[in-house]
Amino acid sequence: NDTTESTTNTSTSSNTATDANTSTTTGVVTDEKSSEFLKKVTNSGMAEVQLAKLAQQKATIDAVKNFAAMLERDHTAVNQQVKTLADQRSVAIPTTISDDKQKMYNDMQKKTGKAFDKDYISMMVKSHNDGISLFENTRSNASDIDVKNFADKTLPTLKMHLDSAKAIQKRYW
Repeated sequence: NDTTESTTNTSTSSNTATDANTSTTTGVVTDEKSSEFLKKVTNSGMAEVQLAKLAQQKATIDAVKNFAAMLERDHTAVNQQVKTLADQRSVAIPTTISDDKQKMYNDMQKKTGKAFDKDYISMMVKSHNDGISLFENTRSNASDIDVKNFADKTLPTLKMHLDSAKAIQKRYW
């Protein structure tokens, strides 16, 4: 029976959330701040992965491509952890990126060459600055201990991403 449950939970059908809720026995209750955090992180995490895939195709500088590959790998892992936390708490997280993130992605799709590289890296500096603030705020103010611990454990990775993006920016622009 365990196998059927895990396949249900990883299925990509639109009623995954309801399946997970009915079969889950670890219904953890969480606070509003933690729920909002999980939703925001899902949205930005999905956008990071999509943009990283795009950058690996379109970037002209190897350092930018390598940076994007690292982001895709790290944010995919983070997204999985967020999904697990959200599922345990019956928090409905978005399955597609928000309109503003979609617009950012569409704008980046139109760019080419060095302009793409430069704009992608400045976007990553901004998004990681914002992300670090969100994670620090959650670590300090959320009351859900697992979510606080997750924020705390993920911060060093986000700071490393920010440092890498800034180093690329400094080197090339």
